Amino acid sequence: MGGALTGGAGIYYLSRVPVHGTYVADLLPGFIVMSLGMGSVFVAVTTAANAGVPGDKAGLAAGLLNASQQVGSALGLAILSAIAITRTNDLLAAHTARLDALDAGYHRGLLVGSIFLIGAAVIALRIGNTRAAAPLVLAPSAVAPENADR
Repeated sequence: MGGALTGGAGIYYLSRVPVHGTYVADLLPGFIVMSLGMGSVFVAVTTAANAGVPGDKAGLAAGLLNASQQVGSALGLAILSAIAITRTNDLLAAHTARLDALDAGYHRGLLVGSIFLIGAAVIALRIGNTRAAAPLVLAPSAVAPENADR
């Protein structure tokens, strides 16, 4: 939850970058905050997706996680791009300068992206661990010798 809020704060900061902003003063702080938050989100999601998965199903769980990340990234990019392009086109139709219209479109897309991450944080807060405690799986060599014949 904290990672999603931190990542959302970084993306929100990026949604406020001025048209003639500089990299070090305007972009870098947002990139750093966003990367810290999103890095912790990806680690937590990977850990949660593989928790309690039996060893023989670990490859399947990892494959499902990777596929869902790819589809989610593509869907997110499509949604946020559509939002940014719609805003840009509306402003261009209103005879706004091209650079200002593009900037406003990016601002809108990034703002919605930060709202999505706040929504993810709310979801993470509201749901609990629904899995039962994972059973302890012992390696075959760890089985006691008196039980090896059974």
